[in-house]
Amino acid sequence: MLCDIMRRQLATAMALLGLLVATAGAHSLWVETRDIAEAGEPLTVYSLFGHATSSTGIYVPLMDAHYLLAPDGARQDLTMEVGDWLPGFGWIGYSFAEVTPATAGDYVFAAVRSPGVYDPAWHGSASDPRLSASFAKAIFHVGDQKVGGWDAGFPLEVTTETAPYEIKASDNVSFVAKYEDEPVNATYSASYWTWDAHSGADVQTGSAGEDGEFSVSFTQGGLWLVSASYAILGAGEWTATYDSAGHYKVGDVVPYNSTSYTSTLSVWVK
Repeated sequence: MLCDIMRRQLATAMALLGLLVATAGAHSLWVETRDIAEAGEPLTVYSLFGHATSSTGIYVPLMDAHYLLAPDGARQDLTMEVGDWLPGFGWIGYSFAEVTPATAGDYVFAAVRSPGVYDPAWHGSASDPRLSASFAKAIFHVGDQKVGGWDAGFPLEVTTETAPYEIKASDNVSFVAKYEDEPVNATYSASYWTWDAHSGADVQTGSAGEDGEFSVSFTQGGLWLVSASYAILGAGEWTATYDSAGHYKVGDVVPYNSTSYTSTLSVWVK
């Protein structure tokens, strides 16, 4: 029992350290879509990677999957198109697809980025290479029925008992971070999309309790990004599947000390 507690505390400390050493070079994965739709009505889903506040660095990374979970749990893998212009951002790289929900209920649009190794030493901190895995999801509601779950099948999930599409400005909402379906004291971050998620004064950050719970105060309407991060100790080696300029190239065997998971839920606050 004591060893389990110590491992969890160490994992939390590592994840928090990861947040503290994050710089403008630490990109984020998030997705967007309209959160209310009608059955048979096409809508567009978007996947983005970079900084919401800086269009310069937004591009399409190597991705493992984009998919849609229907209210009955059926998964539809999506073939994404690539765009180069988006209102509000300008000239950026992003991916998108058109989907048409067939039945009433709640749908999950999910994105999984290909993992890669990141070392804080690249930005002047002590070396501690970690294998980073990023996941993102958004929920959209169709018709009048609340049918279906809001989990995307990620290893690390941001969960809530409040329908994301019903959240309003001034609401305080409880979330739970779960790793492999068990609550974990992950670190969390919640920010409005125009704030600097790494250093903005209004960004809400902290550590979840042992029950995985944390609370977010949605102070204004618009797009919010609610993220949880959790680190698992364990050295290993990763064979690079893409190039990282000056750090590694495809086929290189890259060592790491831990695996860091980040999961982001996009919420359109009314």
